[in-house]
Amino acid sequence: MIVDMLGQWDTRDVYADIIFNHAVSKHHLSERDRALTQEIFFGVLRWRGKLDWILQQLFVGKWEKSPRSVKNILFVGLYQLMFLDRIPAYAVINEAVTEAKQRIGKYWSGKINAILRNWVNGKSRVIFPDLAESPVDAVAVQYSHPRWLVQRWIKRWGVEQTVKLCQANNERPGVSLRVNCLKKTPTELYNLLANIEVEIKPSNDNPRFFQSDQISGLAELEAFQKGYFSIQDESAGLPCQLLNPQPGEVVVDLCSAPGGKTTYLAELTENRSTIVSVDKNYNRLLLLRENLHRLKLNAGRLVCCDGRHFSAQKVDKVLVDAPCSGLGVLSKRADLRWKRSESTIKQLAELQLALLENAARLLHPCGVIVYSTCTIEPDENEKIVQQFLERHPDYNVESANKFVSEKFVNQQGYVYTYPHRHQMDGSFAARLKKNNNLLNNQSSGLKT
Repeated sequence: MIVDMLGQWDTRDVYADIIFNHAVSKHHLSERDRALTQEIFFGVLRWRGKLDWILQQLFVGKWEKSPRSVKNILFVGLYQLMFLDRIPAYAVINEAVTEAKQRIGKYWSGKINAILRNWVNGKSRVIFPDLAESPVDAVAVQYSHPRWLVQRWIKRWGVEQTVKLCQANNERPGVSLRVNCLKKTPTELYNLLANIEVEIKPSNDNPRFFQSDQISGLAELEAFQKGYFSIQDESAGLPCQLLNPQPGEVVVDLCSAPGGKTTYLAELTENRSTIVSVDKNYNRLLLLRENLHRLKLNAGRLVCCDGRHFSAQKVDKVLVDAPCSGLGVLSKRADLRWKRSESTIKQLAELQLALLENAARLLHPCGVIVYSTCTIEPDENEKIVQQFLERHPDYNVESANKFVSEKFVNQQGYVYTYPHRHQMDGSFAARLKKNNNLLNNQSSGLKT
Protein backbone atom coordinates (compact mmCIF):
# COMPACT_ATOMS: atom_id res chain seq x y z
CA MET A 1 0.00 0.00 0.00
CA ILE A 2 2.78 2.46 0.88
CA VAL A 3 4.48 1.80 -2.47
CA ASP A 4 1.21 2.70 -4.20
CA MET A 5 0.92 5.87 -2.09
CA LEU A 6 4.44 6.91 -3.04
CA GLY A 7 3.66 6.23 -6.68
CA GLN A 8 0.64 8.54 -6.46
CA TRP A 9 2.77 11.22 -4.86
CA ASP A 10 5.35 10.87 -7.66
CA THR A 11 2.87 11.17 -10.49
CA ARG A 12 0.05 13.38 -9.21
CA ASP A 13 -0.05 16.98 -8.06
CA VAL A 14 -1.59 16.02 -4.72
CA TYR A 15 -0.37 16.74 -1.20
CA ALA A 16 0.90 13.79 0.80
CA ASP A 17 -1.62 14.22 3.63
CA ILE A 18 -4.52 13.90 1.16
CA ILE A 19 -3.03 10.69 -0.28
CA PHE A 20 -2.50 9.31 3.22
CA ASN A 21 -5.99 10.12 4.49
CA HIS A 22 -7.60 8.60 1.41
CA ALA A 23 -5.55 5.39 1.71
CA VAL A 24 -6.28 5.00 5.43
CA SER A 25 -10.00 5.46 4.82
CA LYS A 26 -10.03 3.07 1.86
CA HIS A 27 -8.20 0.24 3.63
CA HIS A 28 -9.87 0.66 7.07
CA LEU A 29 -6.57 0.38 8.92
CA SER A 30 -6.35 -0.30 12.62
CA GLU A 31 -4.85 2.41 14.82
CA ARG A 32 -1.58 0.47 15.03
CA ASP A 33 -1.33 -0.10 11.27
CA ARG A 34 -2.33 3.50 10.62
CA ALA A 35 0.49 4.77 12.84
CA LEU A 36 3.08 2.53 11.15
CA THR A 37 1.88 3.50 7.67
CA GLN A 38 2.07 7.17 8.61
CA GLU A 39 5.57 6.76 10.01
CA ILE A 40 6.93 5.02 6.91
CA PHE A 41 5.12 7.06 4.25
CA PHE A 42 5.99 10.47 5.63
CA GLY A 43 9.40 9.26 6.79
CA VAL A 44 10.32 8.22 3.25
CA LEU A 45 9.21 11.62 1.93
CA ARG A 46 11.16 13.43 4.63
CA TRP A 47 14.37 11.48 4.06
CA ARG A 48 13.94 10.92 0.32
CA GLY A 49 17.03 12.96 -0.59
CA LYS A 50 19.36 10.98 1.64
CA LEU A 51 17.79 7.65 0.74
CA ASP A 52 18.18 8.45 -2.94
CA TRP A 53 21.85 9.35 -2.49
CA ILE A 54 22.57 6.06 -0.71
CA LEU A 55 20.66 3.92 -3.19
CA GLN A 56 22.44 5.51 -6.15
CA GLN A 57 25.67 4.10 -4.73
CA LEU A 58 24.25 0.69 -3.76
CA PHE A 59 22.50 0.18 -7.07
CA VAL A 60 24.37 -1.63 -9.85
CA GLY A 61 23.21 -0.19 -13.14
CA LYS A 62 21.37 2.99 -14.06
CA TRP A 63 19.45 3.99 -10.96
CA GLU A 64 17.71 6.91 -12.65
CA LYS A 65 16.24 4.61 -15.33
CA SER A 66 14.99 1.86 -13.01
CA PRO A 67 11.19 1.42 -12.65
CA ARG A 68 9.43 3.75 -10.23
CA SER A 69 8.08 0.82 -8.22
CA VAL A 70 11.61 -0.54 -7.75
CA LYS A 71 12.76 2.80 -6.37
CA ASN A 72 9.81 3.07 -4.02
CA ILE A 73 10.18 -0.49 -2.72
CA LEU A 74 13.82 0.27 -1.98
CA PHE A 75 12.93 3.61 -0.37
CA VAL A 76 10.47 1.87 1.95
CA GLY A 77 12.86 -0.94 2.81
CA LEU A 78 15.92 1.23 3.37
CA TYR A 79 13.97 3.74 5.46
CA GLN A 80 12.85 0.98 7.82
CA LEU A 81 16.37 -0.44 8.08
CA MET A 82 17.87 2.97 8.82
CA PHE A 83 15.27 4.62 11.05
CA LEU A 84 13.02 1.95 12.61
CA ASP A 85 13.88 -0.88 14.95
CA ARG A 86 10.43 -2.33 15.66
CA ILE A 87 10.61 -4.68 12.64
CA PRO A 88 13.55 -7.11 12.29
CA ALA A 89 15.81 -6.55 9.28
CA TYR A 90 15.06 -9.97 7.81
CA ALA A 91 11.31 -9.23 7.91
CA VAL A 92 11.83 -5.88 6.16
CA ILE A 93 13.87 -7.51 3.42
CA ASN A 94 11.45 -10.40 2.98
CA GLU A 95 8.55 -7.99 2.64
CA ALA A 96 10.43 -5.96 0.03
CA VAL A 97 11.30 -9.08 -1.96
CA THR A 98 7.70 -10.36 -1.84
CA GLU A 99 6.40 -6.96 -2.95
CA ALA A 100 8.85 -6.90 -5.85
CA LYS A 101 7.97 -10.44 -7.00
CA GLN A 102 4.27 -9.56 -7.10
CA ARG A 103 4.81 -6.30 -8.95
CA ILE A 104 7.76 -6.73 -11.29
CA GLY A 105 9.12 -10.27 -11.18
CA LYS A 106 12.09 -12.30 -9.97
CA TYR A 107 14.86 -10.27 -11.63
CA TRP A 108 14.07 -7.11 -9.71
CA SER A 109 13.20 -8.94 -6.50
CA GLY A 110 16.64 -10.55 -6.52
CA LYS A 111 18.31 -7.22 -7.10
CA ILE A 112 16.35 -5.58 -4.27
CA ASN A 113 17.23 -8.49 -1.98
CA ALA A 114 20.96 -8.08 -2.71
CA ILE A 115 20.94 -4.30 -2.23
CA LEU A 116 19.17 -4.40 1.14
CA ARG A 117 21.22 -7.34 2.44
CA ASN A 118 24.47 -5.62 1.44
CA TRP A 119 23.36 -2.55 3.38
CA VAL A 120 22.53 -4.58 6.50
CA ASN A 121 25.79 -6.54 6.29
CA GLY A 122 27.83 -3.40 5.75
CA LYS A 123 29.27 -4.68 2.50
CA SER A 124 28.57 -1.50 0.55
CA ARG A 125 30.48 1.64 1.45
CA VAL A 126 28.55 4.85 0.94
CA ILE A 127 30.49 8.08 0.48
CA PHE A 128 28.79 11.36 1.44
CA PRO A 129 29.80 14.86 0.29
CA ASP A 130 32.44 16.49 2.46
CA LEU A 131 31.15 19.43 4.52
CA ALA A 132 34.37 21.41 4.21
CA GLU A 133 34.71 20.94 0.46
CA SER A 134 31.04 21.06 -0.60
CA PRO A 135 28.91 22.48 2.23
CA VAL A 136 25.76 22.88 0.12
CA ASP A 137 25.87 19.29 -1.16
CA ALA A 138 26.84 17.90 2.24
CA VAL A 139 23.97 19.58 4.07
CA ALA A 140 21.47 18.82 1.31
CA VAL A 141 22.31 15.10 1.33
CA GLN A 142 22.83 14.50 5.05
CA TYR A 143 19.69 16.38 6.06
CA SER A 144 17.60 15.53 3.00
CA HIS A 145 16.68 18.98 1.68
CA PRO A 146 16.75 20.18 -1.94
CA ARG A 147 20.05 21.69 -2.96
CA TRP A 148 18.57 24.99 -4.19
CA LEU A 149 16.95 25.61 -0.81
CA VAL A 150 20.06 24.75 1.21
CA GLN A 151 22.06 27.08 -1.01
CA ARG A 152 19.64 29.96 -0.26
CA TRP A 153 19.77 29.33 3.47
CA ILE A 154 23.55 29.00 3.70
CA LYS A 155 23.91 32.28 1.79
CA ARG A 156 21.55 33.96 4.27
CA TRP A 157 22.57 32.39 7.60
CA GLY A 158 25.69 30.28 7.13
CA VAL A 159 26.23 26.54 7.49
CA GLU A 160 25.68 26.16 11.24
CA GLN A 161 22.25 27.82 11.33
CA THR A 162 21.18 26.03 8.15
CA VAL A 163 22.05 22.66 9.67
CA LYS A 164 20.02 23.49 12.80
CA LEU A 165 17.04 24.52 10.66
CA CYS A 166 17.24 21.34 8.57
CA GLN A 167 17.47 19.24 11.73
CA ALA A 168 14.36 20.92 13.12
CA ASN A 169 12.53 20.31 9.84
CA ASN A 170 13.34 16.60 10.11
CA GLU A 171 12.00 16.14 13.61
CA ARG A 172 8.69 14.36 14.03
CA PRO A 173 6.24 17.19 14.67
CA GLY A 174 4.14 17.63 17.77
CA VAL A 175 0.86 19.51 17.79
CA SER A 176 -0.46 22.71 19.34
CA LEU A 177 -3.87 23.15 20.92
CA ARG A 178 -5.62 26.51 21.20
CA VAL A 179 -8.09 26.83 24.05
CA ASN A 180 -11.51 28.23 23.21
CA CYS A 181 -11.64 30.59 26.18
CA LEU A 182 -15.32 31.26 25.53
CA LYS A 183 -15.99 27.71 26.72
CA LYS A 184 -13.11 26.69 28.98
CA THR A 185 -10.26 28.38 30.80
CA PRO A 186 -6.77 27.03 30.06
CA THR A 187 -6.69 25.43 33.52
CA GLU A 188 -10.04 23.74 32.98
CA LEU A 189 -8.95 22.30 29.64
CA TYR A 190 -5.64 21.13 31.08
CA ASN A 191 -7.39 19.28 33.91
CA LEU A 192 -10.02 17.84 31.60
CA LEU A 193 -7.42 16.36 29.24
CA ALA A 194 -5.22 15.19 32.11
CA ASN A 195 -8.16 13.17 33.45
CA ILE A 196 -8.29 11.20 30.19
CA GLU A 197 -4.50 10.86 30.08
CA VAL A 198 -3.84 13.29 27.25
CA GLU A 199 -0.51 14.91 28.09
CA ILE A 200 -0.17 18.59 27.24
CA LYS A 201 2.12 21.35 28.46
CA PRO A 202 1.40 25.08 28.43
CA SER A 203 3.08 27.44 26.01
CA ASN A 204 5.72 29.73 27.43
CA ASP A 205 4.36 32.69 25.47
CA ASN A 206 0.58 32.45 25.13
CA PRO A 207 -1.71 31.03 27.85
CA ARG A 208 -4.29 30.06 25.22
CA PHE A 209 -1.93 27.47 23.68
CA PHE A 210 -0.72 24.05 24.79
CA GLN A 211 1.79 21.67 23.22
CA SER A 212 1.32 17.91 22.86
CA ASP A 213 3.30 15.02 21.41
CA GLN A 214 0.06 13.14 20.72
CA ILE A 215 -0.50 13.74 17.04
CA SER A 216 -3.40 11.38 16.37
CA GLY A 217 -6.83 10.97 17.88
CA LEU A 218 -7.20 14.51 19.20
CA ALA A 219 -10.01 15.37 16.79
CA GLU A 220 -11.98 12.35 18.03
CA LEU A 221 -11.95 13.53 21.65
CA GLU A 222 -15.24 14.71 23.14
CA ALA A 223 -13.49 17.89 24.26
CA PHE A 224 -12.66 18.70 20.65
CA GLN A 225 -16.12 17.82 19.37
CA LYS A 226 -17.65 20.11 21.99
CA GLY A 227 -15.48 22.99 20.83
CA TYR A 228 -13.26 23.33 23.88
CA PHE A 229 -10.12 23.59 21.75
CA SER A 230 -8.81 23.84 18.20
CA ILE A 231 -5.69 22.32 16.67
CA GLN A 232 -3.49 25.18 15.50
CA ASP A 233 0.23 25.86 15.55
CA GLU A 234 1.16 28.65 17.93
CA SER A 235 2.88 30.54 15.12
CA ALA A 236 -0.44 30.72 13.25
CA GLY A 237 -1.96 32.58 16.18
CA LEU A 238 0.57 35.41 16.05
CA PRO A 239 -0.98 37.23 13.03
CA CYS A 240 -4.33 37.27 14.85
CA GLN A 241 -2.75 38.79 17.95
CA LEU A 242 -0.94 41.26 15.71
CA LEU A 243 -4.21 42.33 14.08
CA ASN A 244 -5.57 42.92 17.60
CA PRO A 245 -9.27 42.80 16.65
CA GLN A 246 -11.72 44.54 18.99
CA PRO A 247 -15.40 43.85 19.75
CA GLY A 248 -17.64 45.72 17.36
CA GLU A 249 -15.12 45.90 14.53
CA VAL A 250 -15.65 44.60 11.01
CA VAL A 251 -12.76 42.35 9.98
CA VAL A 252 -12.07 40.64 6.66
CA ASP A 253 -10.08 37.40 6.62
CA LEU A 254 -9.13 37.45 2.96
CA CYS A 255 -7.78 33.87 2.61
CA SER A 256 -9.70 32.27 5.42
CA ALA A 257 -10.33 28.55 4.92
CA PRO A 258 -10.23 26.17 6.72
CA GLY A 259 -10.72 28.72 9.47
CA GLY A 260 -8.01 28.50 12.12
CA LYS A 261 -7.38 32.23 12.06
CA THR A 262 -11.03 33.23 11.53
CA THR A 263 -12.09 31.31 14.63
CA TYR A 264 -9.23 32.73 16.70
CA LEU A 265 -10.19 36.27 15.66
CA ALA A 266 -13.75 35.57 16.79
CA GLU A 267 -12.53 34.21 20.12
CA LEU A 268 -10.24 37.22 20.67
CA THR A 269 -13.22 39.56 20.26
CA GLU A 270 -15.37 37.41 22.56
CA ASN A 271 -17.60 36.57 19.61
CA ARG A 272 -18.66 40.22 19.35
CA SER A 273 -17.19 41.26 16.00
CA THR A 274 -18.27 40.86 12.39
CA ILE A 275 -15.82 38.68 10.50
CA VAL A 276 -16.13 38.29 6.75
CA SER A 277 -14.36 35.08 5.74
CA VAL A 278 -13.32 34.99 2.09
CA ASP A 279 -11.88 32.01 0.22
CA LYS A 280 -12.07 30.81 -3.36
CA ASN A 281 -12.29 27.12 -2.39
CA TYR A 282 -15.91 26.23 -1.64
CA ASN A 283 -15.15 22.85 -0.01
CA ARG A 284 -12.63 24.44 2.35
CA LEU A 285 -15.20 27.10 3.25
CA LEU A 286 -17.50 24.26 4.30
CA LEU A 287 -14.77 23.13 6.71
CA LEU A 288 -14.62 26.68 8.06
CA ARG A 289 -18.37 26.66 8.63
CA GLU A 290 -18.05 23.33 10.47
CA ASN A 291 -15.35 24.79 12.71
CA LEU A 292 -17.47 27.84 13.51
CA HIS A 293 -20.39 25.59 14.39
CA ARG A 294 -18.25 23.26 16.53
CA LEU A 295 -16.79 26.17 18.48
CA LYS A 296 -20.24 27.80 18.83
CA LEU A 297 -19.04 31.02 17.20
CA ASN A 298 -21.11 33.45 15.19
CA ALA A 299 -21.38 32.21 11.63
CA GLY A 300 -20.37 35.65 10.38
CA ARG A 301 -20.27 35.98 6.62
CA LEU A 302 -18.68 33.36 4.42
CA VAL A 303 -17.92 34.44 0.87
CA CYS A 304 -16.65 32.14 -1.88
CA CYS A 305 -14.49 34.48 -3.92
CA ASP A 306 -10.93 35.05 -5.08
CA GLY A 307 -9.42 37.39 -2.50
CA ARG A 308 -7.86 39.49 -5.24
CA HIS A 309 -11.31 40.50 -6.48
CA PHE A 310 -13.44 40.63 -3.34
CA SER A 311 -15.09 44.00 -2.74
CA ALA A 312 -17.17 45.38 0.10
CA GLN A 313 -17.88 48.51 2.09
CA LYS A 314 -14.86 49.85 3.96
CA VAL A 315 -13.84 47.74 6.95
CA ASP A 316 -11.75 48.23 10.07
CA LYS A 317 -9.13 45.54 9.62
CA VAL A 318 -8.00 42.99 7.04
CA LEU A 319 -5.99 39.82 7.54
CA VAL A 320 -4.12 38.64 4.46
CA ASP A 321 -2.85 35.17 5.31
CA ALA A 322 -1.45 34.72 1.84
CA PRO A 323 -0.93 31.47 -0.09
CA CYS A 324 2.80 30.77 0.04
CA SER A 325 5.48 28.16 -0.54
CA GLY A 326 4.98 26.73 2.96
CA LEU A 327 8.73 26.50 3.51
CA GLY A 328 8.28 27.31 7.18
CA VAL A 329 6.23 24.16 7.86
CA LEU A 330 8.52 21.46 6.49
CA SER A 331 8.36 19.47 9.70
CA LYS A 332 4.61 18.97 9.34
CA ARG A 333 4.57 19.02 5.53
CA ALA A 334 7.68 17.02 4.72
CA ASP A 335 6.77 16.56 1.06
CA LEU A 336 6.67 20.29 0.30
CA ARG A 337 10.45 20.49 0.14
CA TRP A 338 10.37 18.35 -3.01
CA LYS A 339 7.31 20.08 -4.54
CA ARG A 340 8.70 23.63 -4.41
CA SER A 341 11.29 25.49 -6.48
CA GLU A 342 12.64 29.00 -6.85
CA SER A 343 10.20 29.55 -9.72
CA THR A 344 7.35 28.67 -7.33
CA ILE A 345 8.40 31.52 -5.05
CA LYS A 346 8.48 33.98 -7.95
CA GLN A 347 5.04 32.90 -9.14
CA LEU A 348 3.53 33.22 -5.68
CA ALA A 349 4.96 36.71 -5.14
CA GLU A 350 2.67 38.16 -7.81
CA LEU A 351 -0.40 36.66 -6.14
CA GLN A 352 0.69 37.77 -2.69
CA LEU A 353 1.15 41.39 -3.74
CA ALA A 354 -2.20 41.39 -5.54
CA LEU A 355 -3.97 40.21 -2.37
CA LEU A 356 -2.27 42.92 -0.33
CA GLU A 357 -3.27 45.55 -2.89
CA ASN A 358 -6.91 44.50 -2.66
CA ALA A 359 -6.76 44.59 1.13
CA ALA A 360 -5.81 48.26 0.89
CA ARG A 361 -8.88 48.93 -1.26
CA LEU A 362 -11.12 47.40 1.40
CA LEU A 363 -9.76 49.41 4.31
CA HIS A 364 -11.16 52.65 5.68
CA PRO A 365 -8.84 55.49 6.84
CA CYS A 366 -6.90 54.60 10.00
CA GLY A 367 -7.50 50.89 9.34
CA VAL A 368 -4.98 48.07 9.76
CA ILE A 369 -3.78 45.26 7.52
CA VAL A 370 -1.82 42.26 8.74
CA TYR A 371 0.05 40.38 6.04
CA SER A 372 1.20 36.89 7.04
CA THR A 373 2.63 33.68 5.58
CA CYS A 374 3.92 30.31 6.75
CA THR A 375 7.20 30.68 4.88
CA ILE A 376 10.59 32.05 5.93
CA GLU A 377 11.60 33.29 2.49
CA PRO A 378 12.12 37.10 2.26
CA ASP A 379 10.89 37.13 -1.35
CA GLU A 380 7.44 36.20 -0.05
CA ASN A 381 7.61 38.24 3.12
CA GLU A 382 9.36 41.56 3.73
CA LYS A 383 10.04 42.10 0.03
CA ILE A 384 6.30 41.91 -0.67
CA VAL A 385 5.67 44.40 2.14
CA GLN A 386 8.38 46.71 0.81
CA GLN A 387 6.87 46.69 -2.67
CA PHE A 388 3.48 47.51 -1.17
CA LEU A 389 4.89 50.40 0.87
CA GLU A 390 6.59 51.85 -2.20
CA ARG A 391 3.21 51.96 -3.93
CA HIS A 392 1.38 53.18 -0.82
CA PRO A 393 3.36 55.89 1.03
CA ASP A 394 0.28 56.49 3.23
CA TYR A 395 1.04 53.19 5.03
CA ASN A 396 3.78 52.37 7.51
CA VAL A 397 4.91 49.27 9.42
CA GLU A 398 3.73 49.34 13.01
CA SER A 399 6.13 47.39 15.21
CA ALA A 400 4.85 44.02 16.39
CA ASN A 401 6.45 44.60 19.80
CA LYS A 402 3.22 46.12 21.08
CA PHE A 403 1.21 43.00 20.35
CA VAL A 404 3.38 39.86 20.64
CA SER A 405 6.43 38.69 22.58
CA GLU A 406 9.65 40.48 21.62
CA LYS A 407 11.34 37.13 20.99
CA PHE A 408 9.34 36.85 17.76
CA VAL A 409 10.02 40.39 16.50
CA ASN A 410 13.02 41.46 14.40
CA GLN A 411 14.64 44.89 14.10
CA GLN A 412 12.26 45.94 11.34
CA GLY A 413 9.25 45.29 13.56
CA TYR A 414 8.17 42.15 11.67
CA VAL A 415 7.13 38.87 13.28
CA TYR A 416 9.46 36.05 12.26
CA THR A 417 9.42 32.57 13.77
CA TYR A 418 11.83 29.74 12.97
CA PRO A 419 11.51 26.04 13.86
CA HIS A 420 15.05 25.75 15.22
CA ARG A 421 14.81 28.91 17.34
CA HIS A 422 11.23 28.97 18.58
CA GLN A 423 10.13 25.30 18.49
CA MET A 424 7.18 26.12 16.27
CA ASP A 425 6.48 26.49 12.56
CA GLY A 426 8.33 29.11 10.56
CA SER A 427 6.18 32.14 9.83
CA PHE A 428 6.08 35.85 9.04
CA ALA A 429 3.66 38.68 9.82
CA ALA A 430 3.66 42.45 9.35
CA ARG A 431 1.19 45.03 10.70
CA LEU A 432 0.53 47.84 8.21
CA LYS A 433 -1.30 50.96 9.32
CA LYS A 434 -2.41 54.01 7.42
CA ASN A 435 -0.35 57.08 8.29
CA ASN A 436 -2.75 59.60 9.84
CA ASN A 437 -0.31 62.51 9.61
CA LEU A 438 0.22 61.98 5.89
CA LEU A 439 -3.52 61.72 5.32
CA ASN A 440 -4.11 64.95 7.24
CA ASN A 441 -1.37 66.76 5.34
CA GLN A 442 -2.79 65.65 2.00
CA SER A 443 -6.27 66.73 3.10
CA SER A 444 -4.99 70.17 4.14
CA GLY A 445 -3.25 70.60 0.81
CA LEU A 446 -6.45 69.85 -1.06
CA LYS A 447 -8.39 72.47 0.91
CA THR A 448 -5.79 75.09 0.14
